Amino acid sequence: MKRQQRLEKLVNQANQLPLCVAHRGASGHKLENTLEAFAYAAKLHAEMWEIDVRLTADGVCVVSHDDNLMHTAGIDVDISKVSYQTLQEYILFNGEQVPTFKQVLELAIDTDCGLYIELKGEGASTEVLRTLQTLPYDNICIGSFIPEWIAELNKQDCPYPLSVLVRVGDCPFEQAEKAKADIIHLCWERASDTPHKLLTPALIDKAQSLNLPIMIWHEERPNEIEELIKMPVIGICSDLPELITGYRPDPSNPVELVLHRGANCVAPENTQASAIIGYRMGAKIIELDLNTSADGKLMVIHDLTADRTTNLQGLICELDSHQLTKSDAGSWFDKSFKQENVKLFSDYLMLSANFDGQLYVELKEANIDHVMQEVIQHDAIERCFFWSFNSEYLDKISTRYPDAKLMRRRQDFASLAQLVEASKPAIIEYDYLIDNLDEFSQCRDLGIKVMLRYPGSDIKQWIELIKLQPDMVNIDYPFAFNKAYKLWLAQE
Repeated sequence: MKRQQRLEKLVNQANQLPLCVAHRGASGHKLENTLEAFAYAAKLHAEMWEIDVRLTADGVCVVSHDDNLMHTAGIDVDISKVSYQTLQEYILFNGEQVPTFKQVLELAIDTDCGLYIELKGEGASTEVLRTLQTLPYDNICIGSFIPEWIAELNKQDCPYPLSVLVRVGDCPFEQAEKAKADIIHLCWERASDTPHKLLTPALIDKAQSLNLPIMIWHEERPNEIEELIKMPVIGICSDLPELITGYRPDPSNPVELVLHRGANCVAPENTQASAIIGYRMGAKIIELDLNTSADGKLMVIHDLTADRTTNLQGLICELDSHQLTKSDAGSWFDKSFKQENVKLFSDYLMLSANFDGQLYVELKEANIDHVMQEVIQHDAIERCFFWSFNSEYLDKISTRYPDAKLMRRRQDFASLAQLVEASKPAIIEYDYLIDNLDEFSQCRDLGIKVMLRYPGSDIKQWIELIKLQPDMVNIDYPFAFNKAYKLWLAQE
């Protein structure tokens, strides 16, 4: 495939929405420019990874932003002054070694992610091209702040799209001319609090007239990203890919996402990490489970024991809140989450307020009055709804706190009429396998929201369920749902 064909393919990929380019991998979550960061970016559905390449003293192409290892390993060693064999002796903060370009390329191929390669060291481009000759891959773009390096690649008839990175104050079109670049990459994240305003209609028009697609700086401000998403750019870099790859419902079918125990497919269940990623990727509601500690604190954890999801053993009711909040509630999922611990319900109430989000509270073992007092104290009665296998809990809430919203499962009642009469819920959950999904319109006529529960990740199944237009979906795989939703929208 020729360079122009690869460029057109890249531009066509960004036809509907800008591509998500994970800056140094998912570097907001994992150590930058590591295999771990790149693999996690793939899990967060980034389409490309921005990587930095340079050479060791003996000419091996490796991936690292800085030449010195102080930032990533705490060691005052320059990559360019040691052999690759010596470099392997130094361990990064996450336990890995500095990866080679070949290792990252192999991972990109395995995960079907593109590579946006920034040249940091002189001569690195030669080794990049040599590796790509032995391990061909089309989804590649090569860029640099140094226009002369890009111009040299142009002279060599480089078969991959070329990008010039543009600092604040430099003219992107002058830099593009010097570099003979195909793409201008604007690195203006520090230019102001609202750098999207620098993408003026005049600048965009000129770029389009010169057939110069625009790549955007790394951005982590949600408001800025929402502005940039609407602009005619081919990609946005970010340390937090979920801000770009996340769910944006269409007004014609604005299904609300309810994430079961948070984004539990990419972070340990019922942890702050799973809740934060869930809210960032577009979920309105995080589902959580409440149990009570030995000292009477409401703890967010699913099981009645700590055994499965923490480094503790025993019943939650026999462990105090200090033990639980200091526990390791993440290593069971992945060692990189070892800092996650069991949170108090009040922590989640504050977190949901910070994200202007909501909570679906499942009551396992909890004092109802204690739960509702915390909810009222945090002014969260409108931001929560409740459910429990213990129907007595729900009856108490209904009697004592009539303003509270309850969810009921359709499968627990013989008929819809019986359900409504018995419990007067705000939300009814339908299981896609066992319930009558033809009742949605009846629920809406009664002023009741419909929540559809589907724990799977099958895209075709999701598309069929999305067509039913539920008000909410209770799910475990939000990125799979988002992919299905985009496909449904394209069909519509």
